Amino acid sequence: MHIAFFSDQHPATLGGLQVSLGLQRQHLERLGHAVTVCAPKSKRTPSPRYSHADDVSVGAIQVGEHSFSLAGARFDDAIDRAFLRKPTVDCVHVQGDVWGAWNGYRFAARHDLPLVHTMHTNIEVGLPAILPFPRTVFRLLYLAQRRFLDAADVRSIADYTRAFADRADVIIAPSTHFAERLRGYGIDEDIHVLPTGVDDALLNIVRQTPRAPRSRPVLLWPGRVSQEKRIGDFLEAFARSGVDADIQVYGAGSDLAHARRKTVELGISQCVTFYGAVAHQSVLWAMRNADAVVQSSVGYETQGLTVYEAVSVGTPVILRDRNIAHDLPAEFRHTPSDDSIDAFAETIRHFVAHEYSRGARPRPSEKFTQSRLTAQAEDLYREAQTIHAQRRHVERIGGTQYAA
Repeated sequence: MHIAFFSDQHPATLGGLQVSLGLQRQHLERLGHAVTVCAPKSKRTPSPRYSHADDVSVGAIQVGEHSFSLAGARFDDAIDRAFLRKPTVDCVHVQGDVWGAWNGYRFAARHDLPLVHTMHTNIEVGLPAILPFPRTVFRLLYLAQRRFLDAADVRSIADYTRAFADRADVIIAPSTHFAERLRGYGIDEDIHVLPTGVDDALLNIVRQTPRAPRSRPVLLWPGRVSQEKRIGDFLEAFARSGVDADIQVYGAGSDLAHARRKTVELGISQCVTFYGAVAHQSVLWAMRNADAVVQSSVGYETQGLTVYEAVSVGTPVILRDRNIAHDLPAEFRHTPSDDSIDAFAETIRHFVAHEYSRGARPRPSEKFTQSRLTAQAEDLYREAQTIHAQRRHVERIGGTQYAA
């Protein structure tokens, strides 16, 4: 099959979604499929391994770490011209929730193609976290949904989400808790839970890496260092915990300078090392060697990619978001009793005093190996093709004309 991924962000930029696209593409290609990513252009492409030179790029405006785009007739023409130079697309997989989704749905409708949609983003939380004036942003978002998808009466996030679901052949959520949120929007269609995985070959290498002996525990914080990830909360909780440990921070982003200053203000700078943006394999090795991987965001994530990676290399996790914890094996997860900094600090203190001192480590989990998850994705592509064929005589999706 030739599968067209449509994304809100360029695959060579930083973020869990981009890693997810890269891993899925890599494993699909190993199985003989072709994958083309259609995404906004970006001036910053620090992760080139996740993109291909012949991917389809659409015009975008760069604001900080994010690219912002639109849809419409001009984009339709540019995307169609780019795909004309490629083999015929067999299935569209939308892996975005705004402009990537609009362009993907319009492309699938124009060419009468089956469409799978992985709804990655908690828009209610995600957009206010990265954009000012959220009420205005949401009004513009609903207006765009009505215009670009010819969707009537879009006045809420529930309306916005259902407008996609009503047109898709298969809906995917990356976690159990996000699937429940989508059902709360009134989506009656089946929602398949399919998280992002971890590369099997890389796991086999990393799992064989011996852990370095040391006298102090190491707590590792990985990810994009941005405000919504709440690294500052983790640093404050660590300071309050009073534990004798080292912190390793892997990642870069707009909140990095603030995080560095905060370590000085809290008097813990001598315990914290910032490694910046490094190769994915290096982060996995660091996870393997750490005593715990920490995730500090609350209510923002739709899945826990970094903690999925941690349990896959056999490292326990300390995480504040109990929704994310529900998808993890119980023997790995350590969560606070509530969202407060004090409860977070107590969890860190308890982990170091009991779990680290005990010295036992769970066996690495096989739940998130990418080969297993890609096999499920293949089944869902075939299911989408079947559903799409059955729906043709009921609603002519390929004949729908979306507004310019």
